[in-house]
Amino acid sequence: MSNKVIFFDATNIFVVSKGKTTNAKISDGSKLVQTYTFSLEQYMYIKNSPKASLKEFFKLDKANCLDCPFSGNSGNAKCYTHKFMQFSGFVSMLRSIKDEDLTILNDSKVTKILAMSKETFIRFGSYGEPSLMPISLVEHMAKVSKGWTGYTHQYAKAWASDYKDYFMASIESETEKTDWRSFRVLISDNNQSNATQCPASVEGGKVSNCAKCGLCSGLLGKGTKDVKILQH
Repeated sequence: MSNKVIFFDATNIFVVSKGKTTNAKISDGSKLVQTYTFSLEQYMYIKNSPKASLKEFFKLDKANCLDCPFSGNSGNAKCYTHKFMQFSGFVSMLRSIKDEDLTILNDSKVTKILAMSKETFIRFGSYGEPSLMPISLVEHMAKVSKGWTGYTHQYAKAWASDYKDYFMASIESETEKTDWRSFRVLISDNNQSNATQCPASVEGGKVSNCAKCGLCSGLLGKGTKDVKILQH
């Protein structure tokens, strides 16, 4: 079984892959499924630039990161993915994609993705906006998985409302209201927030990881409270 499926919607390239991660915050080393969304502009830039620039690459994220406040196209470009190690991984991933791989999502690809996801932890949006994936695909992946996480800054958009069942609203405020469950990145907390402390955080004692915890999984996932972490 292939450990990677690629599909294309004329604007963005989606990669669903299964493998291990060295990030102890995410997993203890077990295999997991991760999804990535790249803009066509990023793909073409990497394909045509032997010495690609990290800064220029992330400037081309309008289609796949939209108006995220941490995006490179309109935000402050301070997304946690905007680091050399992640960038190098994205470059390798994109250079492994051939033009003939850029075909639409079809039944065969869905079948492969669901087989990869079965009884496996899923990290939606390891890079890029996860709510750009078809909601039906997200739904079916979540149903067959053993747990998932997903975060979005698009929670205030009407078109993204269906994704609140699966993803957390990513919010940099203690007081902002939303009908989504939220993941709140706080400058300071002083124990005033009633959100659950992220157990994979430094302040939470790093007692768990995302794959074991699974709290950041929207309204249909595990848990009912918001989750908080200090800015890092």
